[in-house]
Amino acid sequence: MSFRKRGEIISNGGKNTLPNNRIPNAVPGRGSPITSSIPRRGNIPLIPNRGQGTQPIPGRTQVIPNKRNLDLNESFENLQIKENEELSFKFPKILKPSSLNSSMTISTGISDLDKILGHQGGIPLGSSLLIEENGSTDFSSILLKAFASQGIIHNRLNPQQSNTHLVVLTSNIQWGKDLPGVYRGSSRQIKKQAIRENEEKLSIQNLVNKPQIDKDLRIAWRYGLNDSNKREIQEANDEIYKDFNHQFDITSRLNPLVQNNEISYIPISNNFIQLYQQIVQVLESQKNKIIRLIIPSILNPSMYSPQLTQLTEILPFIHKLRSLTHKYPQLIIISSIPLDLYSKSSIIVKSMESLFDTVIQLEPFNQQMLQFLERAYKNEPNKISHGLLHIFKLNNQSDAGQMLITKNEYSFKNGRKKFEIEEWGIPVDDDATTAENDENKQTTKDIDF
Repeated sequence: MSFRKRGEIISNGGKNTLPNNRIPNAVPGRGSPITSSIPRRGNIPLIPNRGQGTQPIPGRTQVIPNKRNLDLNESFENLQIKENEELSFKFPKILKPSSLNSSMTISTGISDLDKILGHQGGIPLGSSLLIEENGSTDFSSILLKAFASQGIIHNRLNPQQSNTHLVVLTSNIQWGKDLPGVYRGSSRQIKKQAIRENEEKLSIQNLVNKPQIDKDLRIAWRYGLNDSNKREIQEANDEIYKDFNHQFDITSRLNPLVQNNEISYIPISNNFIQLYQQIVQVLESQKNKIIRLIIPSILNPSMYSPQLTQLTEILPFIHKLRSLTHKYPQLIIISSIPLDLYSKSSIIVKSMESLFDTVIQLEPFNQQMLQFLERAYKNEPNKISHGLLHIFKLNNQSDAGQMLITKNEYSFKNGRKKFEIEEWGIPVDDDATTAENDENKQTTKDIDF
């Protein structure tokens, strides 16, 4: 018996015997392995009749990486940005970039509503808005008509090229004749505006009367009077987007009236499929315009048959409308629903809320609350609010998982000049406080000594 060191080659077929040559990780009697080197791991023998990773395993389909799938998200974002840039160049005066993402926004016709929708500039293109309303009032119709009037005003900015088209799902073809007109101001405001425009005109008299600003005058920064840059930026933005939003007077009517080429009425039939097909036909014929789709009082029994109010009928229709906002990025949908007919906790309302991008609710005050406000603001009737506005869902932000439900934080009032939305605060009833103080007063007379 002979003992040899491990790894030493015994023989090589009688040729070129290397008795004292050691090969790392060599197995006695097997000769020198043919390997591919791996750092720090020695050499691994290859399996016969198999290439070095180039041959697929029998019975398995070779997977080839698809570059299109790898870059799907990136290309989708680039496509969305490209579409927004094209829309902004096509409609520069009526669109405003969102402060949250790359989407373009358009005005709802209510400046206060534009501010609270989360984008600081209205509602994004390719989205939908649902307005819920309690009670027997019809404040939601004011929002819908202001939304429509804003579209008509935008469409008339350039007489040579129309940019907006209205689509209304209603059997009332007179609906467009009640749209509010632009608020021109009181007679005093009109005179002041004329004087201001006359002063802004370049003339020798205006240059002579214009006071010269002392260059040596310095005002302390703490008074905030030297924020000229901020004011200039704000004025520049107002000048760029001066046609983005308008103020409407509900006591006046749009003049001239809406023309047939500016609005399309789709009568409500007994079949949602037919309604959907008619909407698609209008969208195809108005591809180069911004489409404002308005659905007043959806599922109202006075307009919709009992068959259409079933959950199995309305949900597929809303699903298809939602798909249209993705297919046609220039489409905006706004609808209202009465909560007295369909409870907010019902499955129909909950399902519709999940399919709309933005959901707000109008809750008018009852008679007792209105009487309290009238007493509190008896000297300032313009401060009396008509109800509360709740926000349950905001576009893009709620989809990302943010809890943006705000209740009892905003109030609304419908005035002659405009529909106002402001922060809500319960006023103090001065009459009740005065009566309580009178009861606590001392009734006995003071005795003089």
